[in-house]
Amino acid sequence: MASELEPAWLLHRRNYGDGGFLVDLLGLNSGRISAVVRGARRKARGGSHSGVLQPFIPLLVATSGRGELKTLNRLEVASVGIELSGERIFSGFYLNELLVRLLPKFISCPTLFALYGGTIDALTLTEAELDLRKFELILLDELGYGLRFDTDAYDDAVDAAKSYFYDPTKGFLPQAVSFDNDTTTAGWLRGAQLLNMADWLFNGDGLEASNQQPLKELTRRALQLQLGDRPLKSRELFKAFKWGEEPSGDSGRNVIS
Repeated sequence: MASELEPAWLLHRRNYGDGGFLVDLLGLNSGRISAVVRGARRKARGGSHSGVLQPFIPLLVATSGRGELKTLNRLEVASVGIELSGERIFSGFYLNELLVRLLPKFISCPTLFALYGGTIDALTLTEAELDLRKFELILLDELGYGLRFDTDAYDDAVDAAKSYFYDPTKGFLPQAVSFDNDTTTAGWLRGAQLLNMADWLFNGDGLEASNQQPLKELTRRALQLQLGDRPLKSRELFKAFKWGEEPSGDSGRNVIS
């Protein structure tokens, strides 16, 4: 029996079988699901789903099946697609790849679903650096590896005057000595920086410009532990685009098709 229509986003697709697709979707209620779309490329059967099954188009979908691989039974466009251009499209691909690689199947995460749509929408206007960081942090929290910027690895409150080193397997490790100035040793952060990040993430306060790069480095280290050694193909594509190079192997095809 097919499920009811639910809002969804396409994360990834590739050709499958005789004229079909194998897709990964992020559903509002279902979480991440993999599904077969049979005959999707056969125009002779009343039209192809190729034009609809594209990234950044809000969808309504219904699937059926009891196993891990579902069958897509119904597909509708919920609203006008979000158009990303230039470097920003690779940020969208990056979000999709993170979800495909890290988010377990069938875990409902409506907060992450809403944040995904908001982040994609923000990318139409700016590079949305802070939106991307917030998405990464919420995803890590959903996975059970959230960063608490206001407490250290020993559950003690972060001291603004001390310095801390981030260990992805333990948390923020305090250094015995306090900072006498604004200079940090490579890999270490002042407690004041962490508290600013906490206020930004948990209270909606502004993030100081000088803390944006350290935050990016923190989220990258935290995500790397979950991603392992296999590189992100969206990052390879971005580098190829930026430097006018051809992406290696089949990286381009595997991001979306």
